[in-house]
Amino acid sequence: MPSLPVRREAVSDQLYAVLRDGILGGAPPPGSPLTAERDLVAEFGVTRHAQREAVKRLQQARLVEVSHGGRTLVLD
Repeated sequence: MPSLPVRREAVSDQLYAVLRDGILGGAPPPGSPLTAERDLVAEFGVTRHAQREAVKRLQQARLVEVSHGGRTLVLD
């Protein structure tokens, strides 16, 4: 049986990379809200925990600003 590479990357890391690349590519543009949590979970088929970890990393990278009880905004 041929050996295939196994992707050993956490789901939250994969989601972070997709969101980061989108933000750096200008979609969504700076100042606009990031897609809502429940919509990201549904769109990517991930858990809320994975989504929150990905957004937390975006915040640590200063790509988004998280307002508790409000929207998450994309930063410039």
